[in-house]
Amino acid sequence: MLKLDIKVSKRTVQKYMLQTPQPKSAEHKSNQTWSPFLHNHAHQVWACDFLPVYDLFFRSLFIFFIIELGTRRVVHFNVTRHPTDEWAAQQLREATPYRQDRQPPRFLIRDNDSKFGTNFARVAESSSIEILRTPYKTPRANAFC
Repeated sequence: MLKLDIKVSKRTVQKYMLQTPQPKSAEHKSNQTWSPFLHNHAHQVWACDFLPVYDLFFRSLFIFFIIELGTRRVVHFNVTRHPTDEWAAQQLREATPYRQDRQPPRFLIRDNDSKFGTNFARVAESSSIEILRTPYKTPRANAFC
């Protein structure tokens, strides 16, 4: 509508959009939605993502970073030109060393990028971290990163 230069209110758009019913099957693990889950478990959750940036000569770089949601503290970051599954797995390995003063997170939020492959999942599993993949087309699910 905006491309046709027709202005409509948010209420009008909501009126005509299709509503998707919420699944109420036994396969649902809990009734907790995303926002309360993050609020209740923020001290046990890390989130990771890649941030594309460009250098002085307009060559692409990728910054991988992990943030702790409870304190919003950056736990780990590193930069590469060619991110791969092996490289991302090594970054997770470096971010989660076993120390007595700091426990590894219980959950790690990540998107569905192919850079997070089987090696990344294997490192998370060996560190007893449960990976939570964000749903498709939901940019706010990993809004902290």
